[in-house]
Amino acid sequence: MKSLYPFNPDTQKKAKDYLYTGLEVSICKGIVLVSLAFLVLWLRLSIAAVNWIQRYAPEQSLTLAILVVVGYGIFWLISLPFDYGRGYVLEHKFGMSTERKLGWIVDNVKASLLSLLVAFAFVEGAYNFMWLSPAYWWFFTWLVSAVFIVFFMYATPVLIMPLFYKFPRLKDEELLNSLTKLADKARIRVLGVFEMKAGTKTRKAIAALTGIGGTRRMLISDTFLSRFSKEETESAMGHEIGHHIYGHIWKFTVLFTGAFLVILFITDQTMPVDSQFSGMQNIDSVASLPLLALTIGLLYALLTPLANTLSRRAEAQCDQYTLELTQKPDVYISTMTKLCDENLRYAYPNSLVEFVFYDHPSGEKRIERALNFKRAHA
Repeated sequence: MKSLYPFNPDTQKKAKDYLYTGLEVSICKGIVLVSLAFLVLWLRLSIAAVNWIQRYAPEQSLTLAILVVVGYGIFWLISLPFDYGRGYVLEHKFGMSTERKLGWIVDNVKASLLSLLVAFAFVEGAYNFMWLSPAYWWFFTWLVSAVFIVFFMYATPVLIMPLFYKFPRLKDEELLNSLTKLADKARIRVLGVFEMKAGTKTRKAIAALTGIGGTRRMLISDTFLSRFSKEETESAMGHEIGHHIYGHIWKFTVLFTGAFLVILFITDQTMPVDSQFSGMQNIDSVASLPLLALTIGLLYALLTPLANTLSRRAEAQCDQYTLELTQKPDVYISTMTKLCDENLRYAYPNSLVEFVFYDHPSGEKRIERALNFKRAHA
């Protein structure tokens, strides 16, 4: 292991195993799901399922609703062993989780029900637009989806996150005043500073500045507060403030909605050709749902490396911002070293792994940035 940077060699060896084991599980899950989707289309199982459902529910919207629920249930059951292995077994094996099995199951069910609700609304909307406007369904679907994306960006801190964690206000007055002054120095308004009760589920340290407009708030996990100094907390929060200073949230919201428009357009152009493979006459057939899900999923996976590249650039910009805001490169180095070691982030990934899977710069590059800043301001 390289000795130029202050990471713990033994911990980084463990972090490397943690990274690659997790990637193996995730890649296997993706391969299984894609293979099964192709199998369903090749054997024309969705057509058979729709024909059977329509015996008892001949109305198209009801048929679609039943197919969504049944299809998502199958997806959930197939994904469950991989999600359990990645989210529970692996986390406990590497000492990163403190959550009990029942707690993990409850959280998984909550997340799955939320995902089902979103999927149900999207699919019902998309197919109704297909039936109303076959030529432009993709545009109208995107238009409504964009509104909901903005709503979720605004509402997540107050509606979604409290379903999984408790967020009492920060009681440490000294740290509270310090972070408030930091926000004032950056000329950014926050609703408040809250402690994220994450210690009953994970040992990972978390710091974030979430929300937009009236829901913007600083969040610091109890796991972070117990292991990081006041100056290190300021350094981490300075990075988070940078995202709002540079408008990364709304910029990435625009980019995401724009990419989603492209995905829907390509889906509209390719599904008529792909539907011939599965024996469907029209893409607005309810039986085309597996094809719609497979096409969108594959396009999303292809765009992920590009999205991660843009994310790494934004994170690097915020790293530079917190260095300039706090003027404490040694504190920043200490903070990033702790985050990598204690959260088991592998600091030395090869270029391909970093390009495809890392949405933050590697620990090695983040420390190098701080050392360059320190040399420039010596």
